[in-house]
Amino acid sequence: MKKLVRSFLIAHIVITLLIVLYFKELTLLSYINASFIVGGVLTFLGLVSFVFSTGFFDVFTVSMRKVVTSKRRMEDVMAMRKPSEIFSGNVSPMLGSGALILVIMGIGLLIFYF
Repeated sequence: MKKLVRSFLIAHIVITLLIVLYFKELTLLSYINASFIVGGVLTFLGLVSFVFSTGFFDVFTVSMRKVVTSKRRMEDVMAMRKPSEIFSGNVSPMLGSGALILVIMGIGLLIFYF
């Protein structure tokens, strides 16, 4: 829970900086646009990290390494780490804060149109 709140606050600081530096006006529409960008990026990166950490691409990666390399270097290929070993962190704070930002953006969008 603490990591989710920290990630959410950091994302809102990034949203505020994006509004000030890029949009140069503090309106509801600029907040909606900035939060869509930040929330979408966080959610996308969280989902990609989740897919890699589950081991979904391990078989494909190892198979492609075997096909592309020569038989002399097969020991080096088998010693390489799998993608699931690289992405071993907790992705739930990133996914949670990205989804929460997108929900808040949706609420802001409803307020903007009604």
